[in-house]
Amino acid sequence: MKKTLKQVHIAGGRQVPATQSAILIAVLLLLILALMCVPVASKDKPQKGSQDPYVTAENYEKAPAVDAADLAYRAILFEDFTVPAEWEAQARKLVTATEDQAISRLSSTHAFTTIAKKQDPLPEDPYLVVKCTLLNYRMVTKKTRFFAGAFAGTSYITYRAQVYDGKSGALLFQREVSTENNAFAAAWSFNDKNLPTFLGNVLADYLALRARKDKGVNVLPLENVAQTGANAPAK
Repeated sequence: MKKTLKQVHIAGGRQVPATQSAILIAVLLLLILALMCVPVASKDKPQKGSQDPYVTAENYEKAPAVDAADLAYRAILFEDFTVPAEWEAQARKLVTATEDQAISRLSSTHAFTTIAKKQDPLPEDPYLVVKCTLLNYRMVTKKTRFFAGAFAGTSYITYRAQVYDGKSGALLFQREVSTENNAFAAAWSFNDKNLPTFLGNVLADYLALRARKDKGVNVLPLENVAQTGANAPAK
């Protein structure tokens, strides 16, 4: 009887139809791709359920609850984020998105009297001044991601956040906040555009902790802040 399917040989002399072999290869490739899409866990990555800002920031819909009675500072003012001149044209939009998201998220807690960009008159009550500098970034555009997929590489953003006492000008806290996506996951989800918003959440949740009377040390240890050079107190 004439065979209707082309046969292919595999180990042990057993024969499998070419169509089945193609399906098997496709399944294996999908499994490999799925594994590659899983982000590599960091040793320092906080556990789920933690109040660490990187965990709470994943909830885009709702900021962590803030009790006004716990706060030492109920006013936070943001200076315009600093962007190196060579990145200004390309990066200002994403930097503004991060700042606007941080302001919106802190305001949504309804625990602060003032959350705004730095303004006059200044608050009479104790307040914080936030200065952020863009240290490094790379953003894959939607068009590039569509045509190149994972081969376009990762997107990432890093800021240095400096938090000053508004009355004395003393630098109180300093921390780098950053995020980077997975290139393979981004090829399917196009999540590059979410990075500025995510970092806005991280920054807001970090500031909500540091504004507390206990400075949120039970969640994040205090940074070792050197008030010299570029880190000198604000004037």
